[in-house]
Amino acid sequence: MGNTTKKLGELLDHLDSENLLLPEIQRDFVWDMKNILKLFDSLYHELPIGNVLVWKAKHSVGAKKLRAPIHRIGKPLDGFYGYLLDGQQRLTAVKLVRDDPDKYPLMFNMLSALKNEEPFTWKARWNESSPWYISVSRVLFSGFHALDVIDELKNEEEYDPKVHRSAIDQALRRLQDILRYDIGIIEYDEDDYQKATELFIRFNSTGKKLSKPELALAQLALAAPKLVSEGIGKLQDRHPGFRFTNPFLLQCLVSIHATRMKIDQPERIWEKSDERSIRSSWRNTEKGVDRIVEFLTGTIQWDATSWVPSMVTLVPLLYVFGLGGKPNPEERRLAKKWLLLANTRAIFTGKGYHKFEALFRYLKNDPSMETLWRYTHRGIHPQKIKPEDFNTKRKSGAIMSLYVALLRGHHAEDWKRETLLNGRVIGDNAELQVHHFFPQALLREHRFSSDDINTFANYTIISKDTNLECRVEEPAEYIQRLKIDKRHLKAQCVPLNRSLWKVDRYKDFLEERRRLLAQQANKFLG
Repeated sequence: MGNTTKKLGELLDHLDSENLLLPEIQRDFVWDMKNILKLFDSLYHELPIGNVLVWKAKHSVGAKKLRAPIHRIGKPLDGFYGYLLDGQQRLTAVKLVRDDPDKYPLMFNMLSALKNEEPFTWKARWNESSPWYISVSRVLFSGFHALDVIDELKNEEEYDPKVHRSAIDQALRRLQDILRYDIGIIEYDEDDYQKATELFIRFNSTGKKLSKPELALAQLALAAPKLVSEGIGKLQDRHPGFRFTNPFLLQCLVSIHATRMKIDQPERIWEKSDERSIRSSWRNTEKGVDRIVEFLTGTIQWDATSWVPSMVTLVPLLYVFGLGGKPNPEERRLAKKWLLLANTRAIFTGKGYHKFEALFRYLKNDPSMETLWRYTHRGIHPQKIKPEDFNTKRKSGAIMSLYVALLRGHHAEDWKRETLLNGRVIGDNAELQVHHFFPQALLREHRFSSDDINTFANYTIISKDTNLECRVEEPAEYIQRLKIDKRHLKAQCVPLNRSLWKVDRYKDFLEERRRLLAQQANKFLG
């Protein structure tokens, strides 16, 4: 193990050319905006930012895929600098600010720099049009010249060439020079993947510590090379709208492989398993994920993970679908009922999460929907949806997800366009919005409280185009004016009694609609 130094820009060049790669044991980028600000402030003021650790392996190992094809595992490496074991967050932060100014729009305040005040901030409405703020990405671009910026400031009232010209030139050059910042590098040159993994875990035990799932992923990369980068990584992008996270897919794999949910001892999960058995468990995990997505989109008709109130409730379903075979129509109906009720009653939140451990002991012997229902249905109480379940202000969560499934199951259509409310219609003002059946402004005029106005029984889902057509008037008026068909209202569980569409009957409307929502939800759940 040796020590050397390299310029920050040189390390970024290695990353750009993929001559420096992230091994698959590395976690994702986790820094927030405050961390990035502090890093750039330290670089600008030439303060220490710590060393980085590079593993100069002799043979290639599994790596996180960037642009170029990754070497075949075990292939000798020639002219390759190494794998970054520690320093990813720092180098990635600079690279993102330099290369992706839309997502990481870091700005440099030239006036603050001249006053020795904090010069870095994020782009906002109040500074984006100011000539005294410049994009850090622009300054770090290879073709940047400080004199171009100075020329742009000449017409500004605050600009004084005697005061500002030389000082601004110096400040911008100083910002450019962060790419010449010397970074200390510890180079580990033993060709031992296990020791490299141990070094990675040890170095990352300081600062923003690795979570237990991240440690388990690092150990998995050692036990089954390339499974993290090419298995989990590819599965994340397989289904549009359903980009599952690394921790979730790891949780699914652990449940299938070890028949458990807890990841309290990451180093022990894989220690008694050979690579073949781990990969076999992964194939069942993939199968379970594919079947879950098909079930969610086909049976429940959720088109994205954003409709899933609690991802953890998918794990036992995935276990059953991955190990118990493809579900038949009856099993699909039971799975729909179980998932929607489990989320509505939040049976696995808080202390309920630990119920998984006992549940998996039963599922291990018989991974079926019948077993899943038998050992969890008592915790789903009450099993019937009640009118008071819709007495909530939330526009998201389990009740809204149930409502969306109900609408799509009934092939509900937009009131004006008469297109399906399935989220697949795109185009001019086609996006779906939550519409207050009784307009908010109308109810405020009649002195209804916020809790009465913003309640689920007053929510419907229509397109933005139709929503814009609904003026501040009683529903009875805009329904007649827009010639809204009663079948569209019925599909959204809106009472068809016209007398309830008057503001003086608003409380009666809410009571009746909650009753209809509960009635149709129970029918939908079977």
